[in-house]
Formats: sequence, structure tokens, C-alpha cells
Amino acid sequence: MTVLTQPLDAEELAHLTRRWGAAPVEHCHLEVDTPFLTREHQRLLSDGRRAEICYVMIQEEISAGLLLHTKHIYPPGAYRLPTGGVHPGHTVLETLAREVYEETGLVFGDAQEQLRLEGFLGVVAYEFHHKTLGQRFPFATYHFLVRMPSGAVLQVQDPSEEISDWRWCPLTELPAVAESLASLGERVPAWGDWGRFRALSHHFVARHLRP
Repeated sequence: MTVLTQPLDAEELAHLTRRWGAAPVEHCHLEVDTPFLTREHQRLLSDGRRAEICYVMIQEEISAGLLLHTKHIYPPGAYRLPTGGVHPGHTVLETLAREVYEETGLVFGDAQEQLRLEGFLGVVAYEFHHKTLGQRFPFATYHFLVRMPSGAVLQVQDPSEEISDWRWCPLTELPAVAESLASLGERVPAWGDWGRFRALSHHFVARHLRP
């Protein structure tokens, strides 16, 4: 069995492509500094995660919006698409199922009351250049489109996720959400690099998700 340790694994990408067809892979370079990657709540790589999944949750119609969340630890008003860390040895699809359940209580399946995995939207691959540490760190976000059943209720299963609220965002407003995250440092400087990093994934989804 292949032990997955790299953000972008050729075999894993090939598997996703065979299942859903070719999807874009975009590369981004980010200059960052403390507290990003080094302080509590921004230690993206501290537990050994090689990448993350982003689940783009929709209801029966995309026009109803995309699911965003915020956490107690975030600056006020900082909503974003939910993500979850992919740890070494775990696949992105295993992580997707685990994270969605932990955060929403919903599971994938064929029954009417279960989630449906609609597709693979693509990857944003990053290289973080940390000024203080003087190191470069690779990372990646894999984006999946997930359709939730009608009438489903979101119930957080893992309190450590610290989710404090959910809201539905029209697809047309996602670029504005991205810009709000990108400019977060103007309001809360310590969260500036985190906001710039998070904004990239939202711009990616806004470009590649079609109604």
C-alpha cells in the first residue's frame, strides 16, 4: 500500500481524475510570517498534515448557496468554506468523509437522506515561504462538491472543531467573501497571512464552480 506523505501525489490525482475527469491544479507562492504556521490556531502544519480537503456544500440547487462556517477562535465576521486536514497515510477521500461527519453529522451514501459526492473541483497547491523560519513549506487544498439532502440538520459531532455558526452564501457573493478574507489583516493584523491564504481557495471555487 502506498503511504501518502506529499501534498500532491500523482497516483492519488490520477485516481480522482479517473473518477471525475480532469480538474485544474493551480500553484500559488505565498510569503508569510509569524504568527502564521507558528502560533495557536494558525499552526496549519503542526500535526503533520500534508494537505487539506475543502467541501463545497450545496443544497438541492446551487442557487440556494454554499455553506460557510466560522469558529469561536476567528476574528468577528470571518466566515469561510469548511476544510479539514489530510494526515500522512490518509487519502483525501477518507479525510473528506471523516471531516464532513465530524463537522456536520452527515454521511455519504445512496439513501435519500444521505450526502452525495457530486465531483472533484480541483486543487490549489501552495508553497509557503516563511520569513522568520527561513523555510519553505508545500501544502495543498483539494476541493469537492457535496450535495446535502433536503431538510438535513447540521449537528457538529466534534466540539474541538469550535464551530460557532453556519451561513449560506450565494455563489455570486463568494468573490466578496474571498476579498474580505484577503483584507482581514487590515482589521486584525495577526490574521493577515491566514486570511490571504484562505482567500485563494474561495477565488478558486468562484472561478471553477458553475451553476
